[in-house]
Amino acid sequence: MMTVYDVHPVNPQKRSMESAARVLSVDGGIAVYPTDSVYGLGACVTNPRGIDKIAHLLEKDKDRPFSFICGDFSQVSRYVRLSNAHYRLMKRCLPGPYTFILNATNLVPKRIAPKRRTVGIRIPDSVVALELVRLLGEPLANTSVNISGETANDPEEIRKALRHEADVMLNAGPLDDPEPSTVVDLTGDKPALVRQGKGEWDGGGC
Repeated sequence: MMTVYDVHPVNPQKRSMESAARVLSVDGGIAVYPTDSVYGLGACVTNPRGIDKIAHLLEKDKDRPFSFICGDFSQVSRYVRLSNAHYRLMKRCLPGPYTFILNATNLVPKRIAPKRRTVGIRIPDSVVALELVRLLGEPLANTSVNISGETANDPEEIRKALRHEADVMLNAGPLDDPEPSTVVDLTGDKPALVRQGKGEWDGGGC
């Protein structure tokens, strides 16, 4: 049964955050948490069992790939090939509701990027998500919470749907203007908009 911690979205309770981090890092669990777009479902990137469990849940919904929630650009640079131009562009947009697709390094598990060696990178403007990553000391392998094909924003609905799938939930209440992140592909010669979501995109930047 999933453990639920009610946390403040701006000043999350330290004890609750530390307990959730232990479930992920020590117990190898998976968690539900708020981001700046929608609620996410994730595991430590070094936890193959958790990643496999989430990947199994996604077998029926292949349009929801993994992304990495990172805490800063030093983490980002370990998992993707980041040019100076990529860095400058992403620095203008992050933290924020964007996912940038870049070429992955060998540190990215093949379960996350089995076909194309690319991975989406997020640094969300969410105190709760970033504090969780900070406590873990590593990124989260993340996907959005999606119930019956719809983005879920009601914490009680999420709790009921995932109570047997996730191990812990950080409940920060309903999110303001829930909408998936804007996805931009940086693997080509020019940035390419893949999905227009919550983040504004003018064709070349944020």
